[in-house]
Amino acid sequence: MNDLYGRSASTVESQQKLELFISCRGLANMDTFSKSDPYVIMYVKRNNQWSEVGRTEIIKDNLNPNFSKSFIIEYYFECQQPLKFICNDDDGHGQYDFIGSAETTLANIAGARDQLAMLNLSNGQKKTGVLVVRADQVRMINDKIVMQISADNLPNTRFLPWHSTSPFYRLYRIRKDTNQSLLVYESEPIKCNLKPIWKRVDIQAQKLCNGDYFMPIRIEVWDYRTSGNHEHICSTDFSVDEMKDKQKTKKILLDKNKKQSGFICFNEFKLIEKPSFLDYLQSGTQINLIAAIDFTASNQSPKNPSSLHYIDDQYNRMNQYQQALLAVGEILLNYDHDKSVPIFGFGCKPRLQNLNTPQTLHCFPLNGNPQNPEVFQMDGIMQTYNYAVRNVQFDGPTYFNPIIQESMKIAQACKDMGTNTYFVLFILTDGEIHDMKQTIDSIVASSHLPISIIIVGVGDADFTNMSILDDDDGNLRDSFGKRTQRDLVQFVPFNQFKSNPELLAKNVLQELPDQLVDYMLLIGRKPGQKNFINLGQFDINQYSQQYGIQQQVMPPNQQPFQQQVSQIPQQQFQNMPPPPQQFQQPPPPYGQTQQVYQPQQSSYPSQQPPQYPTSQLNQFPPQQPAVYQQQQQFNPPPNYQQQQQMYPPQQPPQQSKFVQGLANTNFLGQHINDAQQQQINQQLPQFQYPPQEQQNQMGMQPQPNLYQQPKQPSPYVPENPYGL
Repeated sequence: MNDLYGRSASTVESQQKLELFISCRGLANMDTFSKSDPYVIMYVKRNNQWSEVGRTEIIKDNLNPNFSKSFIIEYYFECQQPLKFICNDDDGHGQYDFIGSAETTLANIAGARDQLAMLNLSNGQKKTGVLVVRADQVRMINDKIVMQISADNLPNTRFLPWHSTSPFYRLYRIRKDTNQSLLVYESEPIKCNLKPIWKRVDIQAQKLCNGDYFMPIRIEVWDYRTSGNHEHICSTDFSVDEMKDKQKTKKILLDKNKKQSGFICFNEFKLIEKPSFLDYLQSGTQINLIAAIDFTASNQSPKNPSSLHYIDDQYNRMNQYQQALLAVGEILLNYDHDKSVPIFGFGCKPRLQNLNTPQTLHCFPLNGNPQNPEVFQMDGIMQTYNYAVRNVQFDGPTYFNPIIQESMKIAQACKDMGTNTYFVLFILTDGEIHDMKQTIDSIVASSHLPISIIIVGVGDADFTNMSILDDDDGNLRDSFGKRTQRDLVQFVPFNQFKSNPELLAKNVLQELPDQLVDYMLLIGRKPGQKNFINLGQFDINQYSQQYGIQQQVMPPNQQPFQQQVSQIPQQQFQNMPPPPQQFQQPPPPYGQTQQVYQPQQSSYPSQQPPQYPTSQLNQFPPQQPAVYQQQQQFNPPPNYQQQQQMYPPQQPPQQSKFVQGLANTNFLGQHINDAQQQQINQQLPQFQYPPQEQQNQMGMQPQPNLYQQPKQPSPYVPENPYGL
């Protein structure tokens, strides 16, 4: 049975939960002779329908209420989980006045600094206050149990002397009230052995005993039959509390007639306290996204309607690369505090404004800036991709290793600095890779770094070999036989979920929380102390100034990055200056003019696949750097006014990375004296995603453009600061 989010019952059973605490500041007064009597209603969106979660109590005559009533909601990392809050003024007898509403997502709250979100309430015409939401984890048992079990003197259930019992065991948890049993684990069978020693087992305490260490656990030993009609041999009961402090405990096994039928031996039984993903989030851990996009010739020219990179200017539809970037990127960005994303391309010859080379590069900054490959927020990712796809020459072959190596350097540098950051390398590709050996070596070497690798395969290619990289059982080995120390790769084919972006994101991201926790345990890092926020003494201005942020990243009543899209004129890119004549035509199909690419026999002189003598990070040779054309001074073309939207997006200045300002201000609304910076700011493109038709397919409601320039150049400052 699945829940409303499409998860199985076993997944829901161990799901983490968040408790949301609500406060309001500066509410509009709806009463004439007294102050408003506010209360808040919370809704969650499931299956495109809003469902009420609950209501707070009514607080009399208070425009800055702190509600004691909280809401508990299941938390899914891989989903946005839209939330709506409606604040009303109670007039008695079931009557009320509408004060304002705000929308956000649970992912935005959980990923925010200190798990605290400040949302502007609006009545549709003006701002009517600020709603403050703080999330706290509902404490669940996240302990892990490690045990290794063997048996002795089992009876032989077979009649043939040369074919004895092949035992395996099952673990059941027993409900005390009904005595019903629930199967939680089944071991592997040991062929023809009356003294079996089964492999070591790691199991969550939540799954084994639902966190109740006194719950009876039944272990049953069975004789394995290939027909599936296994024969019960014997059983016994135990509890976690009984076994946790003992070493090499032996218990008597009884058959159905309560006769002794051998012994079960607990050679190892450990109860290990395992922190949760939310424990690390609440202690300051953030997730940083690194994106990499495949521009090899197998994708075909973006002008070809059958291309996976096809840019549909007429109907403004997103291609598969854009859909996957949006579905996964908008969730991961919730957990990135500065919203800045390094984005790379590979398998092509870039023809960018500051990076124009005849060499085929397998790892280059998509914005053309090798000193700072970051772009800002989801809109910056989409703008940069939309510019780059029209200004690169597709080539090949497909190499993953240079991209992984560059990401390893970023992760290693942050690890050396002691930052509390975990990286996710998100690779979009259309086919098999040609450097599998080197890629596996780098993945194995990455297991000791704070990084996960997510691969989404777009198109109809055969991705069979990708399952080799997505190894959940720890069997991936490098060239020297070294195993990966943890699971850090997830591969998902886009075509299986292209009609359901939410399901795509769920399958892509569902393993990431456990991968982060496994890495932290691998290096022995426990969650730090949580920064507790007392809402009773919370001051909006002081908090905003302390961290240099606006009150909210999203405008009120808008879901993130779901924007109303204006039609992009077809002639928008017709005046774009073409690349040199000799680079205008894409290379011919591989099979017609040259051999299939092989890593050891590449026909591309610009970069040979390096040989890797070891899996250590510092011994991987660096990629050959391209010749970057540094632009010392900005010189707009003669027809600058007609072409101003065709240049790559400028990165936000270092002062802030949150809200786009006017051309003569930085992102905090502060005045910029640098005339050159003002001029560059004016050329930021204004592409908008997702397109209207795509919104309709995804069940989205049209929303105003999230990133329109604000009318006022300075951040919001309340007329009457509230310090409670």
